[in-house]
Parts: sequence; C-alpha cells; structure tokens
Amino acid sequence: MFDREGLERLAEMLGGWPDYFQDDQVEHGLRLLGQLRRDRLIDEGVFGMVIRYAVHRAAWDQIGRDILEAAKVEVKSGDADWLSPMEQQRAYHGNKIAALEKALIATPYERARQTGSAQSSFMPILDEAPKEEGGGDTVMPFAPLKRKHT
Repeated sequence: MFDREGLERLAEMLGGWPDYFQDDQVEHGLRLLGQLRRDRLIDEGVFGMVIRYAVHRAAWDQIGRDILEAAKVEVKSGDADWLSPMEQQRAYHGNKIAALEKALIATPYERARQTGSAQSSFMPILDEAPKEEGGGDTVMPFAPLKRKHT
C-alpha cells in the first residue's frame, strides 16, 4: 500500500523536494522513498541520492517519449548505424539510474560496502526473542546443524 501522505511528511522532515521538482520527479522520488522506508534505510544522505535518482529517472522517461516522437520522422540511411544524441542522453541517464539503484536497493552486502553499515539485517531482532529461544545476548538467524550422537 502506498502511503503518500506519510512519504510526503517524511520527505519534508528530510529537507523537502527541491523547488524545481515537477510532478513526475516527485512521483519517482516517492516510490523509491517508500521502498527505502520499508527497508529502514533512509536518512538525509540517502534522501540526497533519492533526489538525484528522481531527476535522472524523470529525464530518462522524458527522453524516451521524445525518441518515440522522433521515430515518426523518417531516418536517413547513414544515421541508422549510430545512436542519436537523444539515445546517447538516455543511455547516460540509464547508467546513472543503475548506479544509484545499486547503491540504494542492492543486496545487503553491497549496501554495507556503499554505506559502511552492518551487512546483516537480523541485528534489530537481537533482544526480541525470549532467552530460552536464543534471544538476549545472541543472534541466531538460522538453527545450527547438530551432529547425531549414536
């Protein structure tokens, strides 16, 4: 479920969207912000990356629409071997999007390498389990193998 009001309130607490942002940029930013809030990986630094992602994603979408519009115009025979300037711009934005997505919503290992945070996602449940079930001062994300004694 997409909690738009909650995400907009979170964006305002983190500094708000830039003044030049348009509706499509805000939408892309809110979608990624929702994912990061679910994963509990949002702070001011990450919000700056969300803003950059939204800018590149909106530009990538707009250039895609422009390319479709330009495809209606007849292409010269020699131009088919090279990417058009618009396709090159779209590829640039696509590369930026891929790098930001890798840094923001990649595997826990990659996220730990990028942000310097803990790799494991089970650390918050350290004290949730009762002592007799392995809680307290140890974390057991899976049951260890036991040798059968015969």
